[in-house]
Amino acid sequence: MNKHTVTFLPDKVKVTVDAGVTLMTAAAEAGVEFEGPCGGRGVCGKCRMRIREGADQDWVLACQTEVNADLVVEIPQQEIYLSRKTALTQQDMDVEIDPGITRRTIQVQPPSIEHQVSDATRLLEALGEPANLKLGVLRALPGVLREARHLVTVVMHEKDVIAVEPGEHEREPLYGLAVDIGTTTVVGTLVNLTTGKNVAAASAGNTQNIFGADVISRIQHAAKGPKELEQLRRRVVQVINRLGEKLAHAAGIRTSSVYQAAVVCNTTMHHLFLGLDPRHLAPAPFTPVVTDLVTVEAGELGLNLCPHAPVHLLPNVAGYVGADTVGVILSTKLYDVDRRILAVDIGTNGEIVLALPGRMLTCSTAAGPAFEGAQIKCGMRAQAGAIEKVRIDEDQVTYEVIGDEPAKGICGSGLMDAISEMHRVGVIEANGRIVPPEKADHLPEFLRKRIHDRGANAYFVIATPEETGGPEVYLSQKDVRELQLAKGAIRAGIEVLLQKAGISSAELDEILLAGAFGSYIDKRSALGIGLLPAVDPGKIRAVGNAAGAGAMLALLSRRIRREAASIARTCEHMELSTVPEFQEAFIKHLNF
Repeated sequence: MNKHTVTFLPDKVKVTVDAGVTLMTAAAEAGVEFEGPCGGRGVCGKCRMRIREGADQDWVLACQTEVNADLVVEIPQQEIYLSRKTALTQQDMDVEIDPGITRRTIQVQPPSIEHQVSDATRLLEALGEPANLKLGVLRALPGVLREARHLVTVVMHEKDVIAVEPGEHEREPLYGLAVDIGTTTVVGTLVNLTTGKNVAAASAGNTQNIFGADVISRIQHAAKGPKELEQLRRRVVQVINRLGEKLAHAAGIRTSSVYQAAVVCNTTMHHLFLGLDPRHLAPAPFTPVVTDLVTVEAGELGLNLCPHAPVHLLPNVAGYVGADTVGVILSTKLYDVDRRILAVDIGTNGEIVLALPGRMLTCSTAAGPAFEGAQIKCGMRAQAGAIEKVRIDEDQVTYEVIGDEPAKGICGSGLMDAISEMHRVGVIEANGRIVPPEKADHLPEFLRKRIHDRGANAYFVIATPEETGGPEVYLSQKDVRELQLAKGAIRAGIEVLLQKAGISSAELDEILLAGAFGSYIDKRSALGIGLLPAVDPGKIRAVGNAAGAGAMLALLSRRIRREAASIARTCEHMELSTVPEFQEAFIKHLNF
């Protein structure tokens, strides 16, 4: 079979592939980053690349374009680090520090004719307690001991020696990495395990999105075979390694000086990160390979930390309620409440927890990626150039853009604002239909001129070409339907949990909104579109990246890790596909 070389700009990454494969496949093999939220179906239009050499075409869709010659292809620049979500993670943890990682400086006796024992034996004698020495430690031990004239610092996890360092470092801080692997975004936080303080935080897009914005698309890709599963696993490991390098550089340390990690994620991301077969998560009864807390060495996963650093993956509750939900429960202390509290983590998957005294109920709804800006025609992540707030006043449409620059698209919070406002002023009817231009006589002129038709698909212009300096930013009828499906699913899940608990929304004491999206949405818009029950806005509180905060707590405390295991066992999980009331509630709450 013929082969061709594809060079991806601007980083000049080269890959050789079989003739006839798509540019998307070539990009996946090259490990380059770009958007592909529809999973290669050719409907989202977001995998656009520009062929610079080797073919006559100009802009193309990577998922629909075959490689039949040597090509030079340019990928549009995208922001990798997402400062908004990072900012939500920069908080110190209020917990008794007991990470299970210790460091001691010891003087080891030099070898002698009189005391002919191994290096390992003399190290353990100096340590004065039973311990297990990892193979990597044994391999490095002779050189370290002699380089340091037998004065070394031992790093231990429980009873395992995970590192031996030359010299005296006992008083130096220990570091750990907390990771929140989201379907769309990965957040890493470097934590001082001695003081409990956060040192630095960063986030990046989950580059698995080349295979689809939702978990089902990625499960389907992984199901093709071991190569595809490893492809997905390697991508998220590469993201974490890049974040780890960035954070270590900010702290002035080596990545090998990170001695522990804690990870939260949904169940699909958990399986893909570990390389576990996720196929049985997709069909009923949605069976995970494992739900217990899993601890693996960093080296086994390919993470560039201390090779023997323990990586704790918090437990999952069920096939679609993962460790990220456990993280939310941990950080908000929903496992020990004397009130009625509803927590909603709004993202690609909408996880919901209803906490009552002595009881927790959970469920997950397939919200889809609309809230992340995916599968929206002009949608984008919450990064520079994204419209994040929209208001319609008496005579104008106003909006705010992240980064204070011309609008390039609209992110989830802007989408919700826009649709809430469009409904409030009558551009969108209660059933979600955008009023067609010929039936918009009741609207003011400044609104009528923003409504257009493209065949059967009406759309409303938020930012004009004059304002953007390029293409207009608009919302189409299909975009409105995407949001209706997402908000209808989450609201229906909330209603089912309330019914199961035997309480009404009026009896809720508080509603917590978790995640980046939940922290930036306008409460009025969330209530306006019916995403949340009609409660006093004062009862609604954003709690930031609560899942990531849960990972930090687990990183710092063995007690918290035990609590996580207890939470996963005691949560009452409701599988909504088996609840007839869910479908009824879903249909009811599709309307505004």
